[in-house]
Amino acid sequence: MSKGFYAKLAFENLKKNKKTYLPFMITSMMTTMMLYMIIALSDNPQMNKMIGGGEIAMMLGLGVVIVELFAIIFLFYTNSFLLKRRKREFGVLTVLGMEKKHLARVVFYELFYVLAASLALGLLFGILFDKLFYLLIIKMIGTEVPLGFYISKRGLIETATYIGVIYGLMWLYSVVQIQTSKPIDLINADKVSEKEPKSKWVLAIAGLICLAIGYGLSLSITNPVEAMVLFFVAVVFVIIGTYLIFTTGSITLLKLLEKNKHFYYKTSHFLSVSNMKFRMKQNAVSLANICILSTMVLVMLSSTLSLWTGMVDSVNSMLKRDETITVHFDQIEQAPLIEEAVQRSIQESGLDPQEAERFVSYATDFKKEGNRFIVQPGHMAEVYIEFIPLSAFNEAEKTDLYLGQDECYVYSKKGSLDAKEIEVDSIPLRIKGILHETSLFSSTDTYINDTHTLIVPDAQFEEIRSHIIETYAKVGIEYAPSFEYREQFNVAEGKVDETVLDEALHKNLEPIDVLTYYARNFDEIMLSFRSLYAGFFFIGIFLSILFIMATILIMYYKQISEGYEDEKRYDIMQKVGLDQKQIQGTIKTQVLIVFFLPLIVAGIHIVFAFPMVSRMLRILSLTNTNLFIWTTIGCFAGFSLLYILIYSITAKVYYDIVTKRP
Repeated sequence: MSKGFYAKLAFENLKKNKKTYLPFMITSMMTTMMLYMIIALSDNPQMNKMIGGGEIAMMLGLGVVIVELFAIIFLFYTNSFLLKRRKREFGVLTVLGMEKKHLARVVFYELFYVLAASLALGLLFGILFDKLFYLLIIKMIGTEVPLGFYISKRGLIETATYIGVIYGLMWLYSVVQIQTSKPIDLINADKVSEKEPKSKWVLAIAGLICLAIGYGLSLSITNPVEAMVLFFVAVVFVIIGTYLIFTTGSITLLKLLEKNKHFYYKTSHFLSVSNMKFRMKQNAVSLANICILSTMVLVMLSSTLSLWTGMVDSVNSMLKRDETITVHFDQIEQAPLIEEAVQRSIQESGLDPQEAERFVSYATDFKKEGNRFIVQPGHMAEVYIEFIPLSAFNEAEKTDLYLGQDECYVYSKKGSLDAKEIEVDSIPLRIKGILHETSLFSSTDTYINDTHTLIVPDAQFEEIRSHIIETYAKVGIEYAPSFEYREQFNVAEGKVDETVLDEALHKNLEPIDVLTYYARNFDEIMLSFRSLYAGFFFIGIFLSILFIMATILIMYYKQISEGYEDEKRYDIMQKVGLDQKQIQGTIKTQVLIVFFLPLIVAGIHIVFAFPMVSRMLRILSLTNTNLFIWTTIGCFAGFSLLYILIYSITAKVYYDIVTKRP
């Protein structure tokens, strides 16, 4: 046979199996397109020149890794499905005299055609849509739109190489499958009857335990840092639990329904349960994949959309005034010099500060044991306490509070202090009163740990500082937390020229030998947040499109697979006397249960994941819990509508196969 024969045969095979290969080709093309786009965007030289572009490029770099992992897993998954559907065809060709090495050539040409189409169309659309997504990022950040059209050489080479390697591995896998199978096994691959699945109580219980552990971590962890660290641990347990529940728990449940005579011995229930019991083992992996992908989409969209829409609230929760100047220093005697230098810098910058507040504070982390707060250098903090001298607080707040020796006032930014007496690093303090309002700070959940401000007598302010330094020195740590001078004010007219203010601060503070200093305003913080949140939101949308695409294809292939496998079974039903209405009722019951089970379980996952995700979002300064709740509900509702649309399309494919419609 000529070499051209195998190429032509492969082309004819693709045409004949277009119902299964066309969706795979489209998905492969879109995966190629999106991989190129995200590499090209991360490689775009204009990105790093933009304000906030560095944060976006960093997020895109992380997205490249995720898309590459997704591509190899998903393309292998779909190729294995296609290979299974083709086994009988390969068996017939083998019986007719075609050697297995010739089959390997046919498969090579088939994959080569799909690869060529995927690269040609994927890279073409990737180049076109890359500019569109780049403009979208610029619009989200709020910077100027640069001119020019950019094509990433790195994106072209990396994408073509990576996708090509995946197809090469898929071909090797196909060859191994063909070489290790006997012709008779290939021919009868779709006729092999499945044994009746058995109840696996141990694995079903293990699945419930895994879900309980994952849900328990989400509900029990209150510290956002711990939530961030243990989030992926919880995700692993939930994923394992999901697979076990779908693969073993579903069969166990069907077995229990089978034992319920009142439920089971009804025509529609009997047929549905019997059919699902035999097919669930194969269905379970696909259903678990759909459930996990749906959960990922919902978590990403709800969290990133909440960050983006709640951005202004997040910035407002951080700033009490238009401008804030902060200076860190290690000698209390420097405080008057720093105040004078800051005031001089403000005047030299031409600013007219309104509602100005200035004070010196000292803060560090503590471990809490009852009413005792213990300094533990090098250990994870549980409570953050800031100390302010009484005179500085009275001056800033225009109050005349009075404190006796060993007394303090408490203002809690997060958490509460209800005790009458506390001990701070072996120094006893009596709480004279709780302050519920102050113009200096805002009470917000932005803080990771419980955070309190203690207003203490001036004499004890330095005593506490000295005591903490000694504690650090005892464990061999020379560095100890520094003093902080903070001045915050509103600007009467116009905007602050940050460059002029920074130069003035540098000139006046450098001679004093302070540790660090910086000025920040609403616009500057807003731009920083916009860049970070735009990166999260863009990656959330980008990956959601990929995962939704994967969900659609898995659903489509599942319906095709189930349709062909159930076709003969429903022929038998017609021959034994069931009418068309009963058969369609059975089909509808089975498809509805199987199809919407992943969505229901994904909804349960989202409910239990909500506490942990909301705590992690506090690290990113999202404090509006109601916004996150309604955004999550909206995303779930929107995704459910899309899910129903996918169901209506793919279910029609299933019905057409089973009822043998043209």
